[in-house]
Amino acid sequence: MSVAVCATVKNEVADARALIEGLLSQRFPADEIVIVDGGSTDGTLDTLRACAAIDSRIVVRSAPGTNIAAGRNLAIKSTRAALVAVTDAGIQRSPFWLEGLVAALDSEPLAAGSFGYILASPSTTFEAALGAVVLPLAHEIDEKKYPPSSGSALFRRSWIDRIGGYPEWLAHGEDLWLDRAIWRAGGWFCHASEADVGIRPRSTVSAFARQYFQYAAGDGHAGMLVHRHIVRFGAYGLGVVLFSLPSAVAKVLLGVLVCGYLWRVLRRAPVMIQRTASAKPILAVVLMPILRIVGDVSKMAGFVAGYCRRL
Repeated sequence: MSVAVCATVKNEVADARALIEGLLSQRFPADEIVIVDGGSTDGTLDTLRACAAIDSRIVVRSAPGTNIAAGRNLAIKSTRAALVAVTDAGIQRSPFWLEGLVAALDSEPLAAGSFGYILASPSTTFEAALGAVVLPLAHEIDEKKYPPSSGSALFRRSWIDRIGGYPEWLAHGEDLWLDRAIWRAGGWFCHASEADVGIRPRSTVSAFARQYFQYAAGDGHAGMLVHRHIVRFGAYGLGVVLFSLPSAVAKVLLGVLVCGYLWRVLRRAPVMIQRTASAKPILAVVLMPILRIVGDVSKMAGFVAGYCRRL
């Protein structure tokens, strides 16, 4: 069965060459590779075109002004393969990535698609701390409930056509929306461990805050994960109330709740630190609760902004 790989990029000149080289080095070769540039101004498009010249399977399309969802749909519509893999620049894939996705789907002929986990691959102390905050470890994931990220996923074209593709009206969270639409239609996904990929967490606080604001804004705009966001508001509201009470019991209870809230993040610390050759363990642990709060505040602000847009 024919397989196409689709990706979208914008201002990712540092990763553009690695993206194409990684796709060309796959042990299972794709029949088509389409990359859509959403209007880069840093030389990404020129780099992609220069790399694409070495292989006729690669098509690079320029679509300034398109969002991620529109770029993915354009890439998919530019292919004819029965199976469509989607990925992004900045993803660390093994040469067995595509082979793993295809093999998993072949073994489950009724599945709508297959996927790999997105796992943290930090390079600095800050990234190690952030990796513990934002991404679960592989053994923590329930593959039946995991919403495939479009950084590592393979879909049957029939399911993409059935759903109508990615939601172009949604600026962020388009892959979660597509996953949930497929689930609602009775589809399901199978995990391919060979397709698990690594990604570097954001390298600055501002980049991380902006990322989480945008994700949550997508949730609010699409009406997704509403209960989870409500619980977050409730948890912080309870924290403020307990902090404001003069009772020592309230302070102790607040401390216990905070420790429980941070336990999963801190439990990941040894793994994240071990993955980072130059990590400073104490600094990483100190940063984790700070980054957790930054992420939560960004999500709350983003969800309100997105929900207001929905209304």
